[in-house]
Amino acid sequence: MFCVTIACGSHTRMIAEHQRLADDGVKLTELRLDFLRRKPELHRLIPVRPTAAVITIRRKQDGGLWQESEEQRQTLLRSAIAEQPEFIDIEVDIADKIPSFGTTRRIISYHNIEGMPDDLDALHQEMSAKSPFFIKIAVSPNNTREMLRFLTFIKTKNETAKAQGQNGIRVIGICMGELGKASRILAKKFAMPYTYTTFSEERMIAPGILEYRELRDVYHYEKINDQTDVFGVIGNPLGHSLSPLIHNRSFVEKNINAVYVPFQITGIDVPFLINHSDGFALKGLSVTIPHKLTVMHSLTRAEPAVEKIGACNTVVFRNGQRLGYNTDYTAAVSVIETALGGRYNDETSVVKHKEALILGCGGVGKALCFGLLQRGANVTVTDRKADKAMALASQLGCGFINWDERNVHKTDILVNGTSVGMYPHIDEMPLDKTAFHSEMLVFDAVYNPENTMLIKSARAKGCTAVTGTEMFVVQACLQFKLFTGQNASPNLMRDLVKNAVRRMSED
Repeated sequence: MFCVTIACGSHTRMIAEHQRLADDGVKLTELRLDFLRRKPELHRLIPVRPTAAVITIRRKQDGGLWQESEEQRQTLLRSAIAEQPEFIDIEVDIADKIPSFGTTRRIISYHNIEGMPDDLDALHQEMSAKSPFFIKIAVSPNNTREMLRFLTFIKTKNETAKAQGQNGIRVIGICMGELGKASRILAKKFAMPYTYTTFSEERMIAPGILEYRELRDVYHYEKINDQTDVFGVIGNPLGHSLSPLIHNRSFVEKNINAVYVPFQITGIDVPFLINHSDGFALKGLSVTIPHKLTVMHSLTRAEPAVEKIGACNTVVFRNGQRLGYNTDYTAAVSVIETALGGRYNDETSVVKHKEALILGCGGVGKALCFGLLQRGANVTVTDRKADKAMALASQLGCGFINWDERNVHKTDILVNGTSVGMYPHIDEMPLDKTAFHSEMLVFDAVYNPENTMLIKSARAKGCTAVTGTEMFVVQACLQFKLFTGQNASPNLMRDLVKNAVRRMSED
C-alpha cells in the first residue's frame, strides 16, 4: 500500500483532491492540515472522508508549515482524534500530551531533516513506549552507507514485528532527499507497511518524494514483494532519466518480477553501493554520467571493451561477481551502420575507411571512438578540454584536433557525444551550420529532445541524421538482455521514450 499526501492551501481543494484520489482507487491518504491557509475546519475534512486518512499537522522544525503556537497545534490534534480518523500522526516528543481516544490509531513519528541519529535502537525503544500502532522514522542520510544502515535496521525491526503477530509494531522508514528516492520505491523490500507519495509533482512536500501515479504506473509499486529482483541506474543527476520507465514497463511486458530504481549518488558512494549490492538486493545496474569510469574500480571482471574504452555502463551481479559491460559502443555503431544501409553483423562494415569526427570525449565519445575504430573507420576526436581529447587519441590510437578546428574539419560521419542541445538547453548546437554537407551522416547521442537543433540543422542540409533515441533504445535492449537473459521489445521502448520526451516538451 502507499499513502498519498494531500498538501494544499484551501479546504475546498483538499476535499476535491481527496475525492479524486478515491475515484482513482487510492485507499489511504494523508491530510496535511499545516498547509491550510486558515484554521482547519475538521468537520469538513474528516467525518465524510472518501478514503482512510492520516491526519498530520507538521511543525516547521520537522519540515512542516504550521504557523501558530504549539499549544494550538496540540489542541487541534486532540480535536482531530475526536473526529475519529483512522490514523493520527504525533511526534514522539509530544506523544504523552496527546492521549489515545476511540478507534484512531497512533503513528508515532520522528523527523530529522539534517541527518540521522547514531543510536537508532534507543530511538525505536523510546517510540515503542508511546503506544503506537505504527512507528514512522524519517531521516536524511548523507551517503549510501548511512542509508543501508538505516534500511537494514528498519527491515530487522519489521521482521521482528511480523514474528510477534498482533503485538508487533511495524516501522515506516523514510530516507529523505534524492539519494533516498530508491528507499521509498523499495519500501516493501524492507518489510514496511506502506510508503508515502504526493498528490502532485508540483508539490514536493518532502525531498525525494514521488508523485503517486509515478510510483504506481512507472514503478508498479503494488507488484513489488520480497521476491522482486532489483535493478537500477546510478548517476548524478538523474532527474530526467527515462531508464526506469522503459525497463520497468519491459519487466511487466515479459512478466518478470523485477523493479528498476534510480540511485542518485556521488562518486564517493559508488564503491560502497557496488560492494554492498546484496544489501539492496541488486541484480544489475545501468551506469550513467559521471560514474562510467569510477565504477570500473569496483568490478571483479569486465569485458575487454570496457578496459579498452575506459568506461562501463552496465554492471551485473552474479554468483558473487561484479561483471562490467559497455553496451554504448555496440548500440551506437549499429545504429550508424543501419542508417548507412549496413548491419552490425556484416563482416565488412559500411563505415570502413570513412572519416569520422567525434565531439566530446566522455563516456559516449569514448564508446563511439572505440566502436568506429573496431569497424574500420578513420576516427578523429576533439573536446573543449584538449588534454582530454589528446589522452583518448593516444589511448585508442586515433586522430586529434583542437576544439576550434571542428567546424572546418572534413568528415563523413559526425558524432555529438557532448550534452550540448540536451533539455532544457534545446536551442544550443555543438557545430556551426556551415560545417554540414549533404553526404554527411550526423549522429547526436542526445535523446531529450529527440530532434535536437543539431539534428534539425543536419536534415535541413540534406544530411543523413540519426537521433540519440535509437542508440538509447538499442543499448537499453542490450542491458535488458544482460540483466534478465530475455529480449526486450525495441518498439515498446522506442514508443515510451518518444511519448515521454514529447510530454516533457509540452510541459
